Amino acid sequence: MSDVIAASGPHTDAVLAALEAAEVLVGRSVSPPGGGWQGEPGHSDYVPYAVVYPSPGVPDGNIAEPLTYLDYSAQISCWGTTASQVEVVADQVRAALVGKRLTVPGRSTYPVQQPPGSVPVQRFDQPPPAVFRAVVEIAFRSQAR
Repeated sequence: MSDVIAASGPHTDAVLAALEAAEVLVGRSVSPPGGGWQGEPGHSDYVPYAVVYPSPGVPDGNIAEPLTYLDYSAQISCWGTTASQVEVVADQVRAALVGKRLTVPGRSTYPVQQPPGSVPVQRFDQPPPAVFRAVVEIAFRSQAR
């Protein structure tokens, strides 16, 4: 019987690797270098980006192996200057992740799912100029090989 809980960090690494392979500019809990305004806000180019906010994961299993699985989830916030721009980034994020089996060392993964329901695209006006955010939530399960 194994009593080792799987680490969530390698799962987040796998999410980031999949997004980077899809050429999505992404950061881990912070905006990535090169994302956002490239100079004075509202008077310079804006590079859209995504930020992965990982969960710590939830162990699961059965009586014999109570910690064999890790249920992992993350919120991925997509940022841009228009609703259309963040929808494009959200589409890229979903295309890179949903339905895919990510590579996590020493673990087998189930396909990434997008739980039902989602936060609508939001506009943030403070401080000016406005920016928009779309949220993609993902979840998947892994088990030790």
